[in-house]
Amino acid sequence: MNSRERVERAISHRESDRVPVDFGGCVVTSIDQDAHMRLAEHLGFSCGKRKIIDYTMGTVEPAEEIMRFFHSDVRRVGMNVSVPDFKGDTYYNGFGVLHRKASGHLYYDVIENPLRDYDLDELVHMQMPDPDNPALYHGLANKAKELYNNSEYAIFADFGVPGFFETCQKLRGYEQFACDLLLEPELVKALFDRLLELQKRFFKNYLSHVGRYAVAVGYADDLGMQDRPQISPEIYRNIIKPYHKEIFRYIHDISDVKIMLHSCGAIIPLMDDLLDAGVDIFNPVQTAAAGMDPAILKARFGKNVVFWGGIDEQMLLPYGTPEEIRDGVRSVLQALGEGGGYVAAVSHNIQSDTPPENIEVCFEALQSEQERKQPR
Repeated sequence: MNSRERVERAISHRESDRVPVDFGGCVVTSIDQDAHMRLAEHLGFSCGKRKIIDYTMGTVEPAEEIMRFFHSDVRRVGMNVSVPDFKGDTYYNGFGVLHRKASGHLYYDVIENPLRDYDLDELVHMQMPDPDNPALYHGLANKAKELYNNSEYAIFADFGVPGFFETCQKLRGYEQFACDLLLEPELVKALFDRLLELQKRFFKNYLSHVGRYAVAVGYADDLGMQDRPQISPEIYRNIIKPYHKEIFRYIHDISDVKIMLHSCGAIIPLMDDLLDAGVDIFNPVQTAAAGMDPAILKARFGKNVVFWGGIDEQMLLPYGTPEEIRDGVRSVLQALGEGGGYVAAVSHNIQSDTPPENIEVCFEALQSEQERKQPR
């Protein structure tokens, strides 16, 4: 069984020869630039410095030789990323949101919210990125076709289209947007309407290039905190869910791909509504967050959604011993892997504080645990 078949069976809730593995197959299962350089050196690969694929997170796509070494079954075809117009340690994104590099990190934090003081009538003047910029999609169809025809890997149409909730938090500010959800429903609706049309144009263009080759497409909207959702189920259901439902329906209508929702944190109270909205795959499965026990997730939701992620990057990989990491990998495989419906990956990008030795132990454990189960 090859990688593509393995992933296709997993996302169809069928078992295969082993649980498929993703290392670097999308922008949220990849690795920090500094961590990648140390990992390459540790493994003895001369990969050099990698191109950043997400400047807010400092994320890079791993070198092909490392993805093969770790038996990754997935390869990404993401929209082209241009280098921002840096002014010292700051840059503006396509929405006019100002970012500044966080001290001691590759991350860039939001420090200026361009719509903080806008009223409903002023939204017509808001700055937005251009989804019809041909540079975003140049070469993607050829890259996807080449991978599809000349490799055995599953192809992932990566993230890159801004979600409703987290985009508005950056545009309005976290506190202001929380107030908007309660006090300014018409302003929220107007913002969401504009973002919905923007998203449709992005996905129409993007999937026209890669949709025929991809098994899944990413969509990100972080709704959780460490101990609970950021919003009540009622707020999600009444305000945000109709827009998620509409964009997910649109994606399913224009392309035969599964939709992966990336939403960090403790979001079990929102899961039923997210699945009803049209989510096919859930990522990152942040098992260190409250209530996100993988066995409970599988029992409650495993018939209706695929899990992608689950190996803890908050505490286990940075600070665990080799034996703790092996035990953690074994536990997640046992909880999520039975009966298909699981792609094994780290529960977010590997951060700069994660020792390369621990990364190697993690992916060796994914391989050895499954080989141990194979019939002799």
